[in-house]
Parts: sequence; structure tokens; C-alpha cells
Amino acid sequence: MALKLTIKPGETVYINGAEICNSGAGVSLVIKNHCRILRESEMIRESDVTSPCSKMVFALQQIVLKENPFEELNELSRLAVQILQTIPSAAPHILEIQHLLSEKKTHIAFKKGKALMALEAGWIPEAKNG
Repeated sequence: MALKLTIKPGETVYINGAEICNSGAGVSLVIKNHCRILRESEMIRESDVTSPCSKMVFALQQIVLKENPFEELNELSRLAVQILQTIPSAAPHILEIQHLLSEKKTHIAFKKGKALMALEAGWIPEAKNG
């Protein structure tokens, strides 16, 4: 199934390691085969990685972009444990991300990771009795 990608003027996309910037009017591309692709507007900058969930999203971003993301997959497992120790209610989200990765649906897993970041931002630890 082909992917129609519209690139706005000034927008940058990353496709299979190539950084493609539209310097003119809007353009539409049809991508007919599987590739690793992210829009710059979707990405998280390394300087914005400040929490366990943002570290997970950055690792997921690298998984989307890299051909062989072995180190990032190992880092993801370590981060999942760290997040679960802090935010136990994140378990269903992490399981869903792991399931999507096992199905090679990396872009959807990346988006679920961004949703987990939003959950982390709104998370308030329960008050301890005592």
C-alpha cells in the first residue's frame, strides 16, 4: 500500500536516513515501498529529553529511523522498568508499545510513546499514608 506524503514549504522529513527539506511550494510524494520516515515536527530533540518517558520516546524515535536499532531496543527495556517503578499505571501503555514493536509497527509505537509522555506530565504520585 502506497503512502501519500505532503510536504509543506520549509518542512523537513527524514526518509531512510536522508534529510529532505522542501524549499519551494508544497509538494506531494507517493512512497510505494516500506521505508523509515518521520517528519521533523513529530520528532523530539535530544535537548528535550529530560524524563524517563521522554528518554523512551527518543529511543522509539531512533528505532523508527535506524535500520538496525539493537542498542535502542535494549535501552527501551531498561527504560520500561524504570518507568514502571515510578508510574505503575503506565504498564498497559508500555505493553502496547512493546506489542506494536513486535509487529514492526514502529511509527505507531512512537506515537504511543508520545502519549505516554503526556501521561507522565500529568501524573501525580499518590500521597502515602502515614
